[in-house]
Amino acid sequence: MLKLPMIFADHMVLQREKPISVWGEAAPGEKIRITLGGTKTETAADSDGSWRAVLPELAAAVGLELVIEGEDEKAVFSDVCIGEVWIAGGQSNMEYLLGFEMHFDEVAAAERNPLIRFFDYPEVAYEGQLQDFDYKNCGFWRRCTKEDLGWFSAVGYYFAKELQADLKVPVGIVGCNWGGTTASCWMDPEYLRGTAGEVWITDYENSIAGMDMDAYLRDYRTNPMNDRTDELHSEFSVRMVKEGVTREEQLKMMEEAPAGLSVLYERRPGGLYGTMLKKIVPYSARGVIWYQGESDGDGHAQEYELVFSKMIENWRALWGERLPFLFVQLAPFREWMMCSGKNYGIVRACQDAVSRKVPDAWMVTSGDAGMEWDIHPKNKKPIGERLALSARGHVYGEDVLCDAPEAVRAYRENGDVHIEFRYADGLEIRGGALNALQGVLEDGSTAELSEAAVGHPERDGVYTLIVRNAGAVKELRYGMTDYYEINLYNRSDFPAKPFSIKVEETQQE
Repeated sequence: MLKLPMIFADHMVLQREKPISVWGEAAPGEKIRITLGGTKTETAADSDGSWRAVLPELAAAVGLELVIEGEDEKAVFSDVCIGEVWIAGGQSNMEYLLGFEMHFDEVAAAERNPLIRFFDYPEVAYEGQLQDFDYKNCGFWRRCTKEDLGWFSAVGYYFAKELQADLKVPVGIVGCNWGGTTASCWMDPEYLRGTAGEVWITDYENSIAGMDMDAYLRDYRTNPMNDRTDELHSEFSVRMVKEGVTREEQLKMMEEAPAGLSVLYERRPGGLYGTMLKKIVPYSARGVIWYQGESDGDGHAQEYELVFSKMIENWRALWGERLPFLFVQLAPFREWMMCSGKNYGIVRACQDAVSRKVPDAWMVTSGDAGMEWDIHPKNKKPIGERLALSARGHVYGEDVLCDAPEAVRAYRENGDVHIEFRYADGLEIRGGALNALQGVLEDGSTAELSEAAVGHPERDGVYTLIVRNAGAVKELRYGMTDYYEINLYNRSDFPAKPFSIKVEETQQE
């Protein structure tokens, strides 16, 4: 009766230089033997049939065999690698398939790297869904083959590609994500109770009050729209996500849509935490890359700092270690279907706060990667590459510039305003005039400020942006609208973080 989680399969990548967890089910008391290369360990199932064993830390390796033996059954997994494992979580922009991404043809034509692997946990909203639909395309380890490459998370692929080239070890990405989900879907609801984040639980409970949930779930189980097994070839996904539709087409589609909005079961607080995330715990990993927050912007944006912080706390408790979290600040965006970016500025500020307050959590910017009328930017390459650079600097300890330029103070001088930055080596305005900067005047009105120049750090060691003709400005706001186009970068190609900063009357020594 030996049963194993689906994440244990041929071509898997196991985490190097950390204890390796292996677990499953067997008959109560059954002895289990695990062999990986020349390393062996034993354990026994407890009274409810659950068992877990831990292999010691191992160095990077390829071509291994993992053997898990019960008293009457044996599972043998081949082509096992030991390297770096990262969990790729979030919603649709992390889920976004490489086969949909704008550089896919170029990637597919290039030499394929056998040391990059990808496992995507099936999108499962309820226990038993794996039996209700044909999940033959999901739940196994993929390699960079012609057949598999399009199924990778685009962000996950570009992250892994950069990391593998730098570290020269196998890299495995474990996808655990679902479009349209809030952070509350991916955490134990108990972490929200008694906090302002409990509003997500209250909202969901109110939405199902008076519903016949048995009838709803029967319909959910048989509704073909809930078949999440072939997104790469789904007519809806190809049309809406890969190709995109114009704003005019979107308005027409919404006008013709049936009235009313049904409950979406996968979006219940704690739902995917139980049916997806916990199915891969405690698979040993180096850390998490995370791209999410769009759906929180459509709900309770002001609570995102708390909810996201609590989610990170919850995940770290699950794994029993302070996993590094590298995450993406929301890209510029205005409207797509019924989704709006009007609260994205709040979410971005919450994300920035998390990066400053939560230990070992770092944010990368995407201010140059958004689309005004599409919530799914087609260019995921810079996002994955920035996450990889962040990992190299913050997690692997390399001496690289791996953060976005960050405004720390502004002061008035000779009719101009000087903005001082950190993480700004190589500060550069690309394209002449500065984009996305507004000045707030004494009466509260705003003015666009585009005339600016980069200062001379070689003279004073400070990286400064000099904004011309801004003598009457009391506050500066950069990238604080829903949609904007940023063109201020450092030498690592990170666009500057959005900011709002008061202007000091004089420079303080």
